[in-house]
Amino acid sequence: MSTTHTTPQERTASVASHLTDALARSFTLGVDATGSTHHYYRPADAVVVFEGRTLDHYQPLDGRPLAEWQAFVAQERGWDSTGQLAHLGLQVDAERKEAHA
Repeated sequence: MSTTHTTPQERTASVASHLTDALARSFTLGVDATGSTHHYYRPADAVVVFEGRTLDHYQPLDGRPLAEWQAFVAQERGWDSTGQLAHLGLQVDAERKEAHA
């Protein structure tokens, strides 16, 4: 019986690949002070806001940076928590949209 050992470099590459794939589709931006969850859906370049399991709002960004939505929510409602991939997702969104500007 043989065993396959994954080298640390291979594991790192697969973690990076997983993060890239996740950010390419969607990620949770965070939960605002009212308890609504803001989720960015990249294929539509839109934010979907859920109040519990109910759709509260759908906001197309139309090429605007996601950071503008984050700032709007910070001013209007405030943020209670940030999604695990939000910081990286905001960075990737800004870089991608700047490249196409």
